[in-house]
Amino acid sequence: MMLKDGKHKLFTGKGRDIAVCLFIAIITLFLYGRVITYDFVNFDDNLYVTANKTVQSGITLKSIIWAFSLNEVAYWHPLSLLSHMIDCRIFGLNAGMHHLINLFLHILSSILLFFILKQATGALWRSAIVASLFAIHPINVESVAWIAERKNVLSTLFWMLSMFAYIFYAKRPTIYRYLTVMFFFVLGLLSKPMLVTLPFVFLLFDIWPLERIKPGSEKGTLLQIILEKVPLIILSLISVVVSSFSLRYARVFVSQESVPFDLRIANAFVSYLKYIAKIVWPQNLAVYYPFPSAVPLWHIVGSVIFILAVSAFALSTAKKRGYIFTGWFWYAGTLLPVTGIMQGGLWPAMADRWAYIPVVGFLILLIWGLHELFVERLKINKLLICFTGIACLSVMIPVTYLQVGYWKNSYTLYKHALEVTGGNSLVHNNMGSYLLRQGSYLLRQGGLKEAKRHFLEALVINPHYEEALNNIGIISYSEGKYNEAIDYYLKALKVNPDFPDAHNNLGVAMIAMGRTDDALLHFKKALTINPKDGEAFRNFKKALKLKTDSDKNNNNIKKAE
Repeated sequence: MMLKDGKHKLFTGKGRDIAVCLFIAIITLFLYGRVITYDFVNFDDNLYVTANKTVQSGITLKSIIWAFSLNEVAYWHPLSLLSHMIDCRIFGLNAGMHHLINLFLHILSSILLFFILKQATGALWRSAIVASLFAIHPINVESVAWIAERKNVLSTLFWMLSMFAYIFYAKRPTIYRYLTVMFFFVLGLLSKPMLVTLPFVFLLFDIWPLERIKPGSEKGTLLQIILEKVPLIILSLISVVVSSFSLRYARVFVSQESVPFDLRIANAFVSYLKYIAKIVWPQNLAVYYPFPSAVPLWHIVGSVIFILAVSAFALSTAKKRGYIFTGWFWYAGTLLPVTGIMQGGLWPAMADRWAYIPVVGFLILLIWGLHELFVERLKINKLLICFTGIACLSVMIPVTYLQVGYWKNSYTLYKHALEVTGGNSLVHNNMGSYLLRQGSYLLRQGGLKEAKRHFLEALVINPHYEEALNNIGIISYSEGKYNEAIDYYLKALKVNPDFPDAHNNLGVAMIAMGRTDDALLHFKKALTINPKDGEAFRNFKKALKLKTDSDKNNNNIKKAE
């Protein structure tokens, strides 16, 4: 049916919104649909799902209490853990379905981003392009295709819901609308602490595009806008404190000895430019980027100058070009907590998943900037701009399709990472662990030898890598080289005396050498460090029985004599 002005309903009003949403959903499903056949990877998926019996038990009173308590999963994000429990209850350990939920959450966030920008700015096609780029950008593949990153896609969904609610609140402030914003914000914080920067982004949106704060604003209005963020900031601070306690409980704070503070700061400045480079030209994306041993001085100076220059320009143009101000400081501000100045857990130099929220700010700056240049200044036809945008999306599509393919399983993921990064001891160790734990078929095909090669490569890069030392010990034990295995376990414990797996494995090797008393000591130590270690407990009972039987035999011999 045609309208009076000759335009089809599909391309006006709600029809255009529906068309954009369908495009985002279809293109994202096309790029990511294969994940339903993908496997878990042995990088945190075990921590969250495959080796986590509590999560696998599904939603129970016990598991809910565990999720909201400080536990071994480090960062406090109970809602993400509960979502994994629901998946396990419904799908079991069918990895494809766990992947599919991540994909569904990503599509929802992308569609919400479109509506947020359209509602706030009134610019349909610019909003559509930003949301589409967010949906299909290769740098976001890690967040979507990695089951362990459920916390990222889930928290981002609540980020988008919070922003959507905030736009309606900003247009007509009421207590009910404010409580809706706070509700989604709390759910986001319970999914991942990344939302601590959201009140800051609200303030940016108050300047542009909502224009609640503008030159000549009454002081009372300005004060009210700032004060309304205070409850949200308090919630953010509580989240930071709880997360800090959870990291201490899980013993995953990174010491300054392992990553010096000056190196952290240098890497933080440089990473701002590296992320921009990967957003503009997404190549050599990897699951883990190793921390550099040093950062060239000219890289640091150049990065600092660039950041200061862009920030100054954004401030100077805030009145006329608010999109630059909001876009840049969205990018810079939301990236700040993950630059690595303060570290917890296994901390790389940078990570694609950390750009999941910051990339939105940069895309706003980029797309609105291109629109001003080509449409408003150069007066280029909007239709030509539209085709150019489609061409840009078309360039991204094959890159994203390839990047998704690397997440098929641990082997393809690590193989690609080793091809595009250097000095990557963690990926060598993880690849070795994957090969080590494969079935007998792979072992007959040389998998064991290949696993050992990767562990040795990891030790060449990092001679004090306790996990690689422990893993080589496992291989030596499997080859019947018990003394060699004991040496490797002892080296691992010299690096980290509180390494429970090494204590347990050392005990097993000592039993094989007939050193039961020594074995018992190491099993006890493993259980002291991790009282929930079922394997260490079983080994302790076995060693205790061996000792008891040995003592009985010795007593019988003495009596016979």
